[in-house]
Amino acid sequence: MLDTHRLAIWRAVVASGSVQQAAANLQYTPATISQHIIRLEKDVSLPLYERSGRGIAPTPVGVRLAEESGEVFSSLRRLEATLDDLRRGPRPRLEIGCFSSAAKEWIPAIVSSVVTEFPTVQFEISLSPATDADDWSPHDLEIHSEVPSLQPRAIPGFRRQVLTEEGYQLVVASDHRLAGAEAVSMSQLSDEAWVNADISNSPAALIVTRACNAAGFEPNFTAGSDDHYAVLAMVAAGVGVSALPSLAIRDLPNGVTAVPLIDPTPRRRIVLQTREAVRHYPYVRTAEDLIHARAQTA
Repeated sequence: MLDTHRLAIWRAVVASGSVQQAAANLQYTPATISQHIIRLEKDVSLPLYERSGRGIAPTPVGVRLAEESGEVFSSLRRLEATLDDLRRGPRPRLEIGCFSSAAKEWIPAIVSSVVTEFPTVQFEISLSPATDADDWSPHDLEIHSEVPSLQPRAIPGFRRQVLTEEGYQLVVASDHRLAGAEAVSMSQLSDEAWVNADISNSPAALIVTRACNAAGFEPNFTAGSDDHYAVLAMVAAGVGVSALPSLAIRDLPNGVTAVPLIDPTPRRRIVLQTREAVRHYPYVRTAEDLIHARAQTA
């Protein structure tokens, strides 16, 4: 039976390229590393390395052994996790679905605070598609946008809470004719090429389109992406203008400027939906409170 400790050392030698570097990485002496790989070669009865100058080079067999053994260590990790679950009970898990700007601006601090108080909680953060998409399946906590003027969608088995409302701003390339304006009315944008900030037919896209319609025109979308970072990059490249909510433009890249939009100002409502079946868990309540706190500082 192979010694997994020796196998791990061999993998370190192959990955690092030399016995000396593996010894430094593992904080062993080169002599100790050499002893382990000599013994491993005897155990497998196959040539794992050959002399190369003052060092060694893995043979094709040795490289194959290092590559194929990766699954062994993955399986061991899973087995250890299973044993931990059996000893202590399964780790609680909290799934959060949200849009990308919330994932960047809110979620890291929330996760950090929850795991400080509840160290065993495991988080899974997903970027959710539109809530009316055919493939949408709600997570334990859902942070998503709504059109303030429309009836909110009820999710069976979930508790809905309004977090905040925020306005949209125009984002343009820094050399755009409107980059220095104090404010821009929607009607001034009727002839502009637009970059659609949401191509999934979510409320985010509908909010901008309805604001353009209120100003008497249909936006000419020449490009679009569900990733607002990609949208900002296209705006910077001069593809077109776009409108993004305040949470998405806190860190604008070089080459992009944000300008207030008026007449009308597009707005979105941000809501939190919590699965009723998990609301009784203390870590879920804590996560809810932290999300509310972050939203109030938005």
